[in-house]
Amino acid sequence: MSNLPASWRQFQLFDYTPIRDPNFQSNDPLYSDSSLSAIHATNSYLVVATNNAFIKIIAPEDLTLIKTFIAYDVDYRISFIKSLPNSDLLVTLAEKQGSPSVVKLWDLNRIIHLTEKDSDALKFKFQTQSLISNADNSYPISCFQFNDDLTCIAIGYTNGKVILVRGDLLRDRGSKQRLIYESNDPVTGIEFNKYEDLLYITTTSKILTVPTSGRNQRKPSRILSNKTSIDLNCVDIDPRSQNLIVGTTDSVRYYSHLNKIRTIKFEIPKSRIFRFDKHYLLIVSPHQEEILTAESISKKKRLFTRVLVIDLFNKHISFNLMIPNNTINYVFIMKSDVHMLSNDGILYKLYEKPINQQIELILQRQLFPIAYNLATQSKLSNDILLRIQKLYGDNLYENSDFEASIDVYIKCLDLFNKDKSQKKDSAEEDEEEDLDDFVMTLITKFKDAANIPNLTKFLFKLYELKEANNDHITLLLCCYCKLKLTNELDDFINDLDLDNANNLQDLNFQLIINLFKECGYFTQVIKLLYRLNQPNLIVGIQLHDLKQPKNSLSYVKSLPIEELLLILIDHSKTFLDHCPIETTELLINVFTGKYVPDETLREPLHIKVSDENKEGAVKPTDEPSFPLNNYRAFLSYISGSNGDDKSTLSNDSKLDGEEPTYLPPRPSLIFPSFINHPNEFVIFLEACIQTFDKYQGNISDKKDLLMTLLEMYLSLSRESKSIDAQEEWTMKARLLLNENANLLNNSSLLLISNIFDFKDGEAISKEKAGYEESLFRTYQVSGDITGCFEVLKRYGQNKPELYKLLLKFVVSKKEIYEKVSSNDFKYILSEISSKKLMNPLEILQILTENTGNEFLTLGIVKDFLIDYFDNQNREISNNTKLIEFYESESTKNSHKLTELSSRPFVIQNNKCSACHLKLDFPVVHFKCKHSYHQKCLTDNMIANVNEENTTAGDKQCPLCINELEEIRTIRNGHFKSKDNYELFESALNESHDRFKYISEYLGKGVMENESVTILNE
Repeated sequence: MSNLPASWRQFQLFDYTPIRDPNFQSNDPLYSDSSLSAIHATNSYLVVATNNAFIKIIAPEDLTLIKTFIAYDVDYRISFIKSLPNSDLLVTLAEKQGSPSVVKLWDLNRIIHLTEKDSDALKFKFQTQSLISNADNSYPISCFQFNDDLTCIAIGYTNGKVILVRGDLLRDRGSKQRLIYESNDPVTGIEFNKYEDLLYITTTSKILTVPTSGRNQRKPSRILSNKTSIDLNCVDIDPRSQNLIVGTTDSVRYYSHLNKIRTIKFEIPKSRIFRFDKHYLLIVSPHQEEILTAESISKKKRLFTRVLVIDLFNKHISFNLMIPNNTINYVFIMKSDVHMLSNDGILYKLYEKPINQQIELILQRQLFPIAYNLATQSKLSNDILLRIQKLYGDNLYENSDFEASIDVYIKCLDLFNKDKSQKKDSAEEDEEEDLDDFVMTLITKFKDAANIPNLTKFLFKLYELKEANNDHITLLLCCYCKLKLTNELDDFINDLDLDNANNLQDLNFQLIINLFKECGYFTQVIKLLYRLNQPNLIVGIQLHDLKQPKNSLSYVKSLPIEELLLILIDHSKTFLDHCPIETTELLINVFTGKYVPDETLREPLHIKVSDENKEGAVKPTDEPSFPLNNYRAFLSYISGSNGDDKSTLSNDSKLDGEEPTYLPPRPSLIFPSFINHPNEFVIFLEACIQTFDKYQGNISDKKDLLMTLLEMYLSLSRESKSIDAQEEWTMKARLLLNENANLLNNSSLLLISNIFDFKDGEAISKEKAGYEESLFRTYQVSGDITGCFEVLKRYGQNKPELYKLLLKFVVSKKEIYEKVSSNDFKYILSEISSKKLMNPLEILQILTENTGNEFLTLGIVKDFLIDYFDNQNREISNNTKLIEFYESESTKNSHKLTELSSRPFVIQNNKCSACHLKLDFPVVHFKCKHSYHQKCLTDNMIANVNEENTTAGDKQCPLCINELEEIRTIRNGHFKSKDNYELFESALNESHDRFKYISEYLGKGVMENESVTILNE
């Protein structure tokens, strides 16, 4: 018994079906005929040749005979049948001892449609015929092959000769033959290498190549092996690489056109090899075994044939079949399936099992890598690949091979990620849920201490695939800390994928910080927070854990204003407690628009845990030699001066010259941080007020600043122990009040003044407590004309009723009237008239309503009345002229319309209005008295689809069309405006003369019927 390769596994991945000849043991069998000499399948038919030169054409679907015809003279035997690839063109080779061999090309489709009634049927059955001679033609042909386009045919003989026939045999354009090789060894195989234009030749002792073009003097171009004996039918070609495949007794070998490239040990006898599909090789192996017969003790030999299908790519045996007492004579492809004909006339159909069944068969034997490779080669869905890998990983885990199992589970992650990128429908969400379940299951499996390294490996791969959520990343960091993998932790932080920053910003930072603190990894946690742009947390660690306020303050000075502001809101009180001067300076810069980040301090990782005052730390704060209780003194101190006036003015001038680089935030955000720091608070408030106008901030913010600063002045005045200090703070409060009284909130000012007993503030608040009219009446009661006019000029625009009150007050008494100049009186009247507060009749009524106003005469309003009446007369005159003009134009237009519609008119144009050449027929005239050649009008045809009574392609005057369209647009706009009630109402309310607006609105024709349209010209 021959041995199969020990390392090759065996599967039954193919099924077979024995097909008995439908005409078995009849007078006209199909393929079970004992005289069958060749069999082959074309693209559409099964073809059988017999020794009496008959050819049978059989339908492969139901194995019924379609056609039978005589291909050669009865003395010839058809030895070979082959077809051109993917066609029904059949090539046959027939032999007759002592006569030339005959090669014929047949078109089976044409033959099927021929009938016996055709007179020349026998003559024209074949397409091409070629005679092949080999000396006296006494040696039989051992092998026969041709290339895909039938321009080259090779015939090998048992006497060692190979004849090459070249020509366009497909089109019957003649051919030439020559002997290209001869030796004493019978030729056992011929194959074409279409890439190199050469022929592989095998004999009973050699393997060699011969070129198919040029002259070779009957010598091989290269001997690939001179000690290898190859049997008949044990040669095939790899269609993709064009490498030669040969089967020897102990192996299967691959040869390129240069040398041997591979050997597969396969120690079984081989009577036939057949390459099919992508990587399958069918081997027919005859065997004999001795058995004891029942009648006697003697041994008897029993013959059987083994059929193997080996997977050359995956290196396993895909099929193993034992056929007793028979041999396989022919192997061919029919309808994509391999068919084998045995000597007892049974046709075996060999077909591959569905790939899912193959996978399941392999999985049953727990050969997961083989199943996975097979599924990958078959391009199965990721779901199947994922299932195989999960089963493989589970099997390894159950066998306690944890490292190998985690590697397989990591491959599952790649499949999850690939599947997610391919799916773009609702199934994608389901796949996402499966991944979460899978990861959770893995974490549960490997959560014990012994498997933390494997879990770490898995989580890192999950992170690399950008599938890790916040919990997974947190767990990965925990694993690094538990395993004390400082280098891996540093590498992870340095190579952090910031493209995934949207997820990383939601990490459980508090948990991570606590974990790193327990392990003493302060440098790593700061580096991590720095990479993830978490400056607030960095500052918190530096302030509360490392106790480095100065280093922390240096770091925050490098941050953008948006991030810095959030940090100052949370930590500025701590900064003020430890570094009041530096913090105050920073706050002033931030809230006055002068802050510029210092990029040289951006990297916080150079900070030493145990070193506060070395490089990177802020210089220690020295107590100033003079009190810092105002902004000027503060500027002097930070600039290094002794507080002299020149230095202060210089710094102040420099400050005034600087423009804010951004819109500063509201200072009130930082007010709570100045608890227990009143002097710094005063400096901060004064700086904000001084620079407030530079960036044109919200006036309400300035009011808050002023009121807060006033309160701080008064508070410090009360808390001061010395009388001089109290007086100094009170003077600052008075100065602030006098300069900004109009900006201070009256109610707040009154409240603060009462709390701190600030008399100046109470007086101003009470003065501001009255409204405009009450203030006016106060001046009126006191008879203060000047005060009344000041109130009028200050509040008259917002309170126009004050003009009426002032007019009544001025004419109420003679002594008051005499204090008013004529220009002031005219000003009052002109403002009343311009603002349309009263008409002339109402003004006269005010002048005459009091009995004691005999001092008033008509002369005081004469000029006002004259101007009023003159304006009215001019307006009436203009309206009259417009009416007469519109009536005249209307009459003219009505007359023209009547003439156009009822009376003919003479066209006197003799030139075309378009090309300005003399008019000749055909001519088109318009009612607008423009004339055109018809061809000119066609070239300038204008499509009008804006009106319901016109259609695309109507002829209109090109010169008048724009004016007409403009009129139609205006007219349509008028009609549409009548439905816009909101626009009409808002415009009416905003109009100074409502009657005039309504008149103009009606004059636009909004009350007319919309069906009335403008006449065409």
